[in-house]
Amino acid sequence: MTLSTSLALAGCGQSADEPASKIVIFNAWMRLPPGGRDISAAYLVIHNNGGADTLLSASSPMADDVQMHIHEVDGEVMRMRHEDSVAIPANSSVDYKPGGRHLMMFGVPDDLRAGDEILLTLVFERGGEISTYFRVKTGL
Repeated sequence: MTLSTSLALAGCGQSADEPASKIVIFNAWMRLPPGGRDISAAYLVIHNNGGADTLLSASSPMADDVQMHIHEVDGEVMRMRHEDSVAIPANSSVDYKPGGRHLMMFGVPDDLRAGDEILLTLVFERGGEISTYFRVKTGL
């Protein structure tokens, strides 16, 4: 490894022996909001082909706010809880799916239609910003 590579890795907060995060996003979609509502949920799979990383935030120009949430069962009640960050382990996937982790989209336009594509940017601690498009779908 060259000195410049070692310095670049050190600048990213990772050691020269630790593999870099290599995040890939796929199966990204957003549920069409019910009529008259400006709230929806978005789902995706985050696959990390490298070293451990952490999802810090999400945003979209098509929403006033995007929050990371998870559904958890408490006794016989399912509750939604806000997550400040989500660990993305090395060489693994984290699924955002109905009934589990999801992105809550607040203040989305009321003229969205099935088939529209929504730009979403995810910010990772190591991988930086990754933008992708979510397809708007009806149902699950």
